[in-house]
Amino acid sequence: MKNIVVVGSWAKEHITIKNIKGNSFYRVFCYLDAKNPGIISLVDGYKIGSLYDLSGIVEYVKSICADLVLITTAVPLSLGLVDKLKHEGVLVFGPGKEAAKLECDKVFTRNLMKKYGINVIPEFEVFKDKNKAINYAKSLKWEVAVKPVGLTEGLGVKVFKEQLKDKEDVIDYIQKILHNKIGGISKVLIEEKIKGQEFTIQTLIYKNTIVLTPAVQDFKKLLPGDKGLNTASMGSYSDVGYLLPFIEEKDYEFALNIVKKTIQVFEKETGQKCCGFLYGQFILTDDGVKLVEYNFRPGDPEWLNTLFILEDNIADVIFSLLKGEDIKLYFQTKATVCKYIVPKGYPMALNKNLNISFPKDKIRKLGVDFYYSCGIKEDGMLNVGKERGIAFISKGDTIFEANRKIEKAISLVNGDFHYRKDIGSEKMVGKKKDYQKNG
Repeated sequence: MKNIVVVGSWAKEHITIKNIKGNSFYRVFCYLDAKNPGIISLVDGYKIGSLYDLSGIVEYVKSICADLVLITTAVPLSLGLVDKLKHEGVLVFGPGKEAAKLECDKVFTRNLMKKYGINVIPEFEVFKDKNKAINYAKSLKWEVAVKPVGLTEGLGVKVFKEQLKDKEDVIDYIQKILHNKIGGISKVLIEEKIKGQEFTIQTLIYKNTIVLTPAVQDFKKLLPGDKGLNTASMGSYSDVGYLLPFIEEKDYEFALNIVKKTIQVFEKETGQKCCGFLYGQFILTDDGVKLVEYNFRPGDPEWLNTLFILEDNIADVIFSLLKGEDIKLYFQTKATVCKYIVPKGYPMALNKNLNISFPKDKIRKLGVDFYYSCGIKEDGMLNVGKERGIAFISKGDTIFEANRKIEKAISLVNGDFHYRKDIGSEKMVGKKKDYQKNG
């Protein structure tokens, strides 16, 4: 039997472990920073520790005699865990510290694209000085996205006329980022606001091989109609096949070409090849596909949409990929819908208990499964920490069939929670298609 260690704590790790455990040849262990009840019920062993403690993670991996390590969360990647594990002779799937900058250093990525003429990013500048930042935002008539430079777990970006109501909000948030070092750095990224439909394409990359997965649309806004605060995500959907209702084959191919060019120029710039789960978040505008950002690990919840219909064992796939074998993934011809239930008050208040109960077997009989992005305390209460709650996911012949299953499942959940009912509804998907068609 082979031993696999997954590093990470939340729903994307939960579904990854469940997928791998479908092959009885593998024993799976997990290093996590919260006691995720879904994960600990599946694994052959686990350790709770800080994801910043690279030495502790390496020590645990070595104690397991791991045949493969999958790192699916951003912090240890940004700190160089892959490099440390490789130094110890451990087989690992994930980006080295330099490649992880494609996610954790927004300025590095934008400058790389700019230098090599990959003209798919909005106009931007980076500032240490608040007055210069404010003047730049003013020069764009305040139509901007304001972003911390470092990692913020999906909660750092704020956009004019969305989370930022007016120019005073823009100025205030610029000052907050710089003063409080949001993202760990006293720098702020001011970027031209662009309009369109966002979508994600996730890939598995090893050297020059890129393995593709279906496009997914993610919904970060807290409230129906894509309103309210940004969250880590309230849910997502995928359609049958590789496209979405509002994108065409040429859009998917253009986005994929951006990924290919990025890893090529990254190698040219650094002399290093990429390895790991790389996903691009794109936006389809009137001027074509633009890049919003990269993440160098699976998306949460997009990875749930992907693995829920994947017919392959992801560990088998990765072992084959690392051997240099040709890979083609096989997906069920199904659409998927994922919705998160979160505590009321999220994301303004974190570390809240999620006081709910639901009939697990009855929900699974509906064709719905659930994955935890929360921990369990000593008293048995679920606590979301800095994460969200529980992701419910279903599949169907259409997005709307999958959505109906999810709605039946969530109707069986008792307790106090919030979720977005509109994700995957006919009305919402129709609006997405109409927006892209008519602007």
